[in-house]
Amino acid sequence: MNEKLIKYLEEIFSIYEDSQVVKELKEELFNNLQEKLSDLKNQGYDEETAYSMTINSIGDISELIGSIAAKTIELQERVRKDFSNINLQNSDFKGVKVHDGKFNGSALKESDFSNSDFSNSSFKGTDLQNSDFKNVTLHDGTFNGSGLKGSDFSGSDLTNTSFKACDLANVRFDGANLTGVKLIQVGLKNMSFKSCVLDYTDFSSSDLSGVCFDNQTLIGTIFNCTGLKGTSFKNVVFRNVYFKNAQVKKAIFDGAKMDKLTYAVLKGSNANLTNVTVI
Repeated sequence: MNEKLIKYLEEIFSIYEDSQVVKELKEELFNNLQEKLSDLKNQGYDEETAYSMTINSIGDISELIGSIAAKTIELQERVRKDFSNINLQNSDFKGVKVHDGKFNGSALKESDFSNSDFSNSSFKGTDLQNSDFKNVTLHDGTFNGSGLKGSDFSGSDLTNTSFKACDLANVRFDGANLTGVKLIQVGLKNMSFKSCVLDYTDFSSSDLSGVCFDNQTLIGTIFNCTGLKGTSFKNVVFRNVYFKNAQVKKAIFDGAKMDKLTYAVLKGSNANLTNVTVI
């Protein structure tokens, strides 16, 4: 009859991942059923009746097992995605898909993330110098306070990702989608944003001296409190762009086209708008 009990439990547990927690639950349940079966037989019931009464005594346990198994799998997934505070220098993550990953405080210098999907992942306070992020999908990510000197994000989709207070010296963003990206309190002097999408990108309190935005269309882009010495906006189309408290006097706007509100703010800040067209 023990073999029959084992077969019964195997059928119930067969659809669940064979994790340690599920194994322990199955073992404990078997011991309890075995004890119950023995007690009923000692009370004089025949084996078949004792078996039926034993099984009926536990009711429908599938829902309970399913809940425990699901929570176990979820916990395992979280653990597998947490790479925080470990040494991962020169790691190869090329082509990997990791959503909601955590790499906070880790050493990832000179690692390869190219052609991967790391959406909603966090890299706070991480050493990522000279790392390869080309053609990466990284929506809603966080790099706040990280060292990214010399890293390459060319061609990547970084929608709504935050780079607040990062070291971005010599970082490349050419051809990247920077929609809604936060490049706040960072040094971007002489950096290239060639062929980037910069809709609603937030450059607040950053140094953009010498940066070239020529021939681009900027929609909802934020330049509040930015340094714009020698920054070139030649032939740029401005739509609802913000320049509150920006240092615009030495920025170059030759050939630019802009809406009336953007024009009014720049004019009030003494920008040179001699060759600008209001649209």
